[in-house]
Amino acid sequence: MSASLFQQLPQNSRVLFIRLRNLGEAVLDTANLRALKRFRPDLEIATLVEAIYADLYAADPDIEAIPLLRDADDKRSTFTARLSVIKEIRNRKFTAAINLHGGPTSAQLTFASGAKHRVAPAHFRNGYAYNLRIPPVDDLLNQPNASQKLHTVENQFAEFQWLGLPGETPMPTHLCVAPPMRESANGKLSAAGIDPAKPYAVLAPTNEFYTKRWMPERFAEVAGKLIERGYQIVMTGAPTPEQIAQLKAVQAATKQKLSSISSLSIGELIAVIAGGKLFVGNDSGPAHIAAAVKTPLVVMFGPASSIRWRPWRAPSELVQNYFACNPCSMYTCEAFDEPECIRSIRLAQVMGAIQKVLSNG
Repeated sequence: MSASLFQQLPQNSRVLFIRLRNLGEAVLDTANLRALKRFRPDLEIATLVEAIYADLYAADPDIEAIPLLRDADDKRSTFTARLSVIKEIRNRKFTAAINLHGGPTSAQLTFASGAKHRVAPAHFRNGYAYNLRIPPVDDLLNQPNASQKLHTVENQFAEFQWLGLPGETPMPTHLCVAPPMRESANGKLSAAGIDPAKPYAVLAPTNEFYTKRWMPERFAEVAGKLIERGYQIVMTGAPTPEQIAQLKAVQAATKQKLSSISSLSIGELIAVIAGGKLFVGNDSGPAHIAAAVKTPLVVMFGPASSIRWRPWRAPSELVQNYFACNPCSMYTCEAFDEPECIRSIRLAQVMGAIQKVLSNG
């Protein structure tokens, strides 16, 4: 039996969604949040995200971001920031608060929201925070292991259908580029030696999981092949010592000068990827950004499930070799000395995927 919450909400209700931590999932949320807005244009939809990801919605006409500030080095500042967010969401008088994340922090914020309807999937812990639980997707679809056979967007869509969202299939993801972000991004591209007016390809060779990183020397080979085709190359990564080192490893593997930028905000990253003619990268949040701005992309998958995490409804090609141990936890490789799932991907496979996605475009 469906809760039909989305259909029963009073006119002009405010609905809060909570999505913490993960960039890729925040991008994927845009498919179903936008579908809800299309169904109920009167609703005010806000999503509570990490402060660094608030730019995802900077120019979005349908979704507003409420940033959650963190300060791991100062517990007092963290507590003050948390109270400030709670005060804001309570003052906004949300009719419904829907937790998409599942951790203890998101549960606390759902409970503290003051919303009449506090919603989460049935398997989320901290049951005190909720008064409406969404049944497991397997039960909703009456199919054993259905959730493992569906994309993350499709799983969420089934949950939203139970809450009253009509439709047969989920929408594509979509991100808007804020004009100030485009201008700022173009300035950083120019400073890095890239002419934004000429074709460039974005390479994203970084990842916090070493099991999901294709080798830097192969990214360097891809860069060389694309330069031969007339593309400028810009590499992107987070401004952390680990990811800066990963970018440097690619540069060290080639004699050609490659541009790299690790100082981009999320809004600037969206603009850089949207302006590119091609995106090539590891399975990561930036790959989902590329899909959401419809930049042709090739993504290399290692230990993660490409069924659940592939680019969603976008001009894309994924490259993945089958291993019986896939998917796994990704933190370590327990089957081999090195993560062979990602290391086994050959240059020829990636270049073939690039040729295909560009030809289809």
